Amino acid sequence: MAVTDSGSVPFQAYARLISVLGDQLISDKWVGVIELVKNSYDADAEKVTVSFINFGEDKKDAPTIIIEDDGNGMTLDTVLDVWMKPATPNKLNQKKSGNSRLTKKGRVMQGDKGVGRFAIYKLGNQVSLFTKTKSDEEVKLTLNFHEYADDEFVESDHKDKFLDEILNDWEVNDTPIHIKNEKGHGTKIIITDLKDEWKERDLTKLMNAFYRMTPPKLPSYAGNDVLFEVSVFWNSLLKVPKTKEFTEFLDRAPFYFEGIIENNGTLNYSYRHNTKKVDGSINFFDDDYQISDHQIWNLKFFRENFLEVIDSEKPAKIGNLKVSHRPTIGQFIFFFYAFDLNNPSEGLSGDDKAFIKEHSVYLFRDNVRVFPFGERGVDWLLLSKYRAEDRAGNYFSYNDLLGFIFITQEENSNLRDAADREGLMNIKGAYDDFVALNQAALKVMKDFVDVDKEKGRLKKTNAQKTLSKQFEDAFDQLRKKILEFEDKDLITKSQNLFVATNNLIVKTKEELKITQDLAGTGMAVEKATHDTMSLLKRLKENTEDFVNKFDKNEILPKDLKDFLLELEENLEFLYQELQVLQPLFRVARKVTKDVSVQNVAERVVKYFRKELVGKFKVEIEVYQDVIVKTNTGLILQVLLNLMDNAIYWVNEFPKNDKQIKLVIDGYNNRFIFSDSGPGINEDITDIVFSEFYSRKEEGRGLGLYIAKELLDRIDAEISIITEEKFKVLPGANFIVQFKTQPKE
Repeated sequence: MAVTDSGSVPFQAYARLISVLGDQLISDKWVGVIELVKNSYDADAEKVTVSFINFGEDKKDAPTIIIEDDGNGMTLDTVLDVWMKPATPNKLNQKKSGNSRLTKKGRVMQGDKGVGRFAIYKLGNQVSLFTKTKSDEEVKLTLNFHEYADDEFVESDHKDKFLDEILNDWEVNDTPIHIKNEKGHGTKIIITDLKDEWKERDLTKLMNAFYRMTPPKLPSYAGNDVLFEVSVFWNSLLKVPKTKEFTEFLDRAPFYFEGIIENNGTLNYSYRHNTKKVDGSINFFDDDYQISDHQIWNLKFFRENFLEVIDSEKPAKIGNLKVSHRPTIGQFIFFFYAFDLNNPSEGLSGDDKAFIKEHSVYLFRDNVRVFPFGERGVDWLLLSKYRAEDRAGNYFSYNDLLGFIFITQEENSNLRDAADREGLMNIKGAYDDFVALNQAALKVMKDFVDVDKEKGRLKKTNAQKTLSKQFEDAFDQLRKKILEFEDKDLITKSQNLFVATNNLIVKTKEELKITQDLAGTGMAVEKATHDTMSLLKRLKENTEDFVNKFDKNEILPKDLKDFLLELEENLEFLYQELQVLQPLFRVARKVTKDVSVQNVAERVVKYFRKELVGKFKVEIEVYQDVIVKTNTGLILQVLLNLMDNAIYWVNEFPKNDKQIKLVIDGYNNRFIFSDSGPGINEDITDIVFSEFYSRKEEGRGLGLYIAKELLDRIDAEISIITEEKFKVLPGANFIVQFKTQPKE
C-alpha cells in the first residue's frame, strides 16, 4: 500500500474553547470568584474587595461584580503576552526555575495551568479589566464573551469563529481611572451581563470561603502568618462573616494530635490529653510491632493500597502481608483536634456543637486552602465511607473531628488541583496514598483517644461501685433528720423505703451475676459449637464415603479399623468439649468445693488443643498447686478467657516464637498467665478489664471484664505485670492473686 498524500496540521481552536475553559471547567459561581481572588494572592495583594453592585428589585442599573486588589498589577506586555494567552506556561516555568516560584513577598504561587483567569466567563459576559504596576501606566482590556460562544442566541446565519479571529480592545491611560488605591498599583475586574443570579444569602458561603482561605492561628505552626484580607460588599454595605474563630475551640478540644509523615511512611507524632503528653514514632511499612499495636493493617483502604496478602487462603493479618507499594508523595504535616460531643462535661453549648459539626478536616497547600476540603459533607478522607463499610470503631466521625493538613507544591508535586478546581487529581496514585496515610495517622490518634475516653468512663464506673454505700450514708442523714420530728407514720414509711430500695440493690446485683455467668458460658459454647460442627461435618463426609465403599464391597479390614479408630478419636474430642462446658452451667456453679488450679489449667489446654498442638509451645510450671474453695466453673471461665486472649494476640504477632506459659505458685497463693504476643501497653492497663473495651478486630470487650468480676466474688484480684524483670514471657503477663482464706 502506497502513501498518496501527506502533510502536517496544527490545532486550530474555535473561540468557544473559552466557554469550555471558563464555564465547564469551573464547577460553580462561587469557585469562579474564588479563582479570581487566588490570582490576587499570586499577585502579592494584601487587600482584595469583592463588590456586588446594583442588586435588588429596586436597582435600575445592571447588576455588577467588581473584584479589586492592591497586588503587583500587570504591564501592557504582560496583559498581551501572558494574560491573553490561554494555558500560558508563565507561572509553571517560574516554579520550575527554583526561587522564581516564590513571589516577592515569599508566597508560593498557586496557579500554574494558565486557565484560572477564565473563571471570569463563569460569572458574566461583559468584562472590563484595569491593571497597573507601580511604575507603568494603567492598562484597560475589554472582553465580550458573547462573541466567543453565545449558544443561547444563535442566528440562522451564525458562523462559529476561530479563537484568533476575535479581537479584544485594549488601551493605556496616562492617568489612572480605576486603580487609585494607596499603593498606586493593582488590578480591578468589572463584570456585567451576569450569568447567574446572586442573592444576599449567597454571600455567606463566599465569605466563609474567603475567611478560611488561609489557615487559622495554630499554636504549633509558624507558617500561617499571611497578610491577605478579602472584604465582601453588597450594594456598598460591608458584609461581616457570622462565624466563630477556630481559636475559640482549638484550646477546648480535649484531644490533640500533631505530627509529620515523612516520604518513607514514618509518622512522628505528639498526642496530648489534659496533662498527659505522648511523643512517638511509627513506620507504617517497616515496624511490625507498632503496626500490630495499632492494627494499621486492619484499615481496609490502607491495606488495599499498600499491602499484599501472601497466602490468599489465610486471613489478611500481620505475618501474612507484605508491602506491595510505598507512598508516592512527599512529607506533610497535620494538626487534629477531637471532641466528645456526647460528653456533657465538656461544657459545649448547642451553638458550639453546631460550629464543630459544620467543619471537618481542611487541606492547605503552601498556606492557601485547597477547596472543597473541610466543607461539610465532603468525605475526602473516606471516614464516613469506611465507618459504614469497615469496622466503624477504627474511624473518627467527622462530627467529633477538626483538622488542618499542610502540603507543599515542592514536596507533593503529584497532589495537583483537578481541572475543575474541586479536589485533587490522583496522579500515580498519590492522592490515594495521601488519604490512606492520613487514615493511618488518625487511627493512631483514635487509639489514644479511645483509651482516654475509657479511662474517663472507668473513673465514673468506680464511683458507681460505691452506690450502695452512698445510699446508706444518704439514708442515715435522712433518718437523723426524720427522727427530729414526732411523726411515727413518717418514720415507718421512711424505713419501708430503705428496705425496699436495699432489696432492689441486692436483686440487681444477683441478676448481674447471672448475666455475667451466662455471657461467659455463651462465649465458651460459641467456640465449642464451632469446633464441634466442623468435626461433625468432616465425620459425616467420612461416614458417607465409608458407606459408599461398603456398598461396592471395597472395604478391607484395615479400612474398617482405621474408620473405627478415627470415630473413637472424634467421640473423645466431643466428650472432652462437653466435659469442659459442663462446669460452666448454672447448676454446676452452685457446687462449692476445693478446686485445683492445675487440674483446671490442664483441662483448658486440652480444650484448646486444636489451636495449640503443633503451633504453640505451652508450659504449665507448678511450684505448688493452688487450691481455691469455689466452683470449678469460676476458675475454668477465668482461664478460658485468658487462654483465648493469648492465642489471639500471639497469632496477631508472629514476630516471636509462639509461647504460652502458666506458672502456678501455691506458696504465694497465686498464678501468672503469660504469652509471647505484643503485650499490653502500660497506658491501658487500667482499662483492659473494663466492660466492652476491646482491642480485637471483632472483640466484645467482655472476656477480661467477666474474669475480673468472677474473681472479685471470691476476693481474688487480677492485674497486669508491667515491669520487665517480673515478666515470665515478653508479651502480656496476668497475675491472679488469691486471698489466704477466700470467701465461700
